[in-house]
Amino acid sequence: MAPKKRFGQHFLTAPAYARRIAEAVEKEASAHILEIGPGKGALSAYLVKRFPELHCIEIDPDCIAALRQKLGEGTYTIHQGDILEFNCIAVGTPLHVVGNLPYSLGAMILKKILYYGNAIRSITFMVQREVALRIAASPGVKENGFLTIFCQFFGKPKILFNVPAGAFFPRPNVESAVFQMKIYENLNERLSRAQWEDFFGFVDKSFKKRRKMLINSLDHIGVKTIIETLLNKTGIAPTQRPEELGVDQWLLLYKGFTCA
Repeated sequence: MAPKKRFGQHFLTAPAYARRIAEAVEKEASAHILEIGPGKGALSAYLVKRFPELHCIEIDPDCIAALRQKLGEGTYTIHQGDILEFNCIAVGTPLHVVGNLPYSLGAMILKKILYYGNAIRSITFMVQREVALRIAASPGVKENGFLTIFCQFFGKPKILFNVPAGAFFPRPNVESAVFQMKIYENLNERLSRAQWEDFFGFVDKSFKKRRKMLINSLDHIGVKTIIETLLNKTGIAPTQRPEELGVDQWLLLYKGFTCA
C-alpha cells in the first residue's frame, strides 16, 4: 500500500522501535489505551499484546484493512475517522494515548488531547525530534517557547529515545523522537479549567516578542507602570525574557495579572 501524502503518512518499519514504544506505555488495570494513526499496525501489533482491549483511530480506510489483517481476530476496536473530530474519551477513562503523530498535525493533536485534562493519564507520542526538544525544554534555552509552556502545564515531559529517519517508509527529511508525559493530578487546582484558554492566550501573546525583555513583551496587558507593578509583586525581574521563565512563573504572572 503506497503512503498517501495528504495524510502525511510515514510508516514505521523498524520493529525494535515499535516494541520500545509499546513497552513504555504504563499497564494499568483500570485504564484504557488509544492509539492515534496506527497505519498498517507496526506499533499496534505490540500494543495489542499488552492491551487486548486496545482502541485505534485511523483516518485512512485503506489502512484499516491492512491493520485488521495484521492484528487478526481479537477484542481490539478500530475506529475510522479524523482524530481532530473524534471524541477520545468515549472509549473510556482514564486514558493512555499513544501514537506516531503526523508532523503537520502534531501540535493540533497535542492540544486536543491535553485539553481533556485529567481524563488523560499519560501520552506517549513520536514526533519530529525538534518538536520533542521544544516540548521538553528547560527555562533559559532557545527551544523554550509557547509549546513548552503549554505542554508542561499538564505534566513533565521526558524524551525516551530518538528514532532515525531510516526507520520509516517513505524516509522523512527529519529525525523523530518519542516522548512521554504523565498528566499531573488535580489540574483544576493548578488553574481553573475555565481559565486555561485565557492563560495560554496570555503566554502566547507574550512569546510574540520573545527576544524582548518582559517589561516590553508583556505590553499586551497594559502600560509599563502596570507591568512593573506586576513583576515586582511576583519577584520576576523585568529584564528577563520570555524564554527564561518556566510554567510555574508564567502561572504566577497570569494569576497576578488577573487578580490585579
